Amino acid sequence: MTTVVRTSARTASMVPRNRVRTSPARWAQVVGMSLIAGSAVFPLVFMLFAAFRTQLQWDAAKFGVPTSLSTQGFQYAWVSGNVALFFRNSMVIVTGSLILIMVCATPAAYALSKLRWWGRDGTFLFILSWMAIPPLLLMVPIYVEMVQLGVIDNYLSVILLYAAEGIPFSVYLLASYFRALPQDFVEAAEMDGASVHRTLLHVILPLSKPVFATLLIFNFLFVWNEFVFALLLLQSDEVKPLTVGILQLEVTGTHFVTYWPGVMAGLLITSLPVIGVYLVFQKYLVRGIVAGAIK
Repeated sequence: MTTVVRTSARTASMVPRNRVRTSPARWAQVVGMSLIAGSAVFPLVFMLFAAFRTQLQWDAAKFGVPTSLSTQGFQYAWVSGNVALFFRNSMVIVTGSLILIMVCATPAAYALSKLRWWGRDGTFLFILSWMAIPPLLLMVPIYVEMVQLGVIDNYLSVILLYAAEGIPFSVYLLASYFRALPQDFVEAAEMDGASVHRTLLHVILPLSKPVFATLLIFNFLFVWNEFVFALLLLQSDEVKPLTVGILQLEVTGTHFVTYWPGVMAGLLITSLPVIGVYLVFQKYLVRGIVAGAIK
């Protein structure tokens, strides 16, 4: 009995000491994560405050809470700055690119992961090798090719380019996820007389929602935020996306005075779809990455 009491007392005395020792480390983690979160949130807060301020408030102080809410910045950006037109162009480009990427990458990943055919591994490595080539190295050949195809200053030029850049990674992630699915599902569908296309559509795809949500987020972020090739290939306002068209908000008037509340309003409008897509599909993001990476 005495031994049990001593052991309990010793254990009880050790618990606070361990907590005290780990407490500074935990506080350091909390502070570090808070700083990282603050660095990510601060630009959004800065844009939000500046977008609802007037030019006079901006001239008085670059950062501060708006004393009175003003929507002049949004009105200028949406109407005078053609943000409505640029927003529509971005949605057309993103929608076309995502559809083309998914339509091409899904059957390719299924064929490379679940079907057996000669040259499968070599084809998979060839597709993955394109992930190692920076697109900027091919800027001149890409521009020459688009000129020869006659699609300069056309949605089709960037849609084809973004799809070509997004397909290798999409095939890799989808193939990794499909390999992790039990082969019994495919064999059971074949025994029931299902064709390859029917097995893909009615068996594999319903089980792959997390990885498709992950790909949707990644490809959406890439296409929506891409700037260099959009600036190179799209020249008129009728086809410019937000990332390129927003530059026109920096100068206004005859005296080249920058209307910063309008610029911040345009940047805030540009950021909202990205935030919305992430909030909608965030529960699938980590699940899709982990499931696609572990076989």
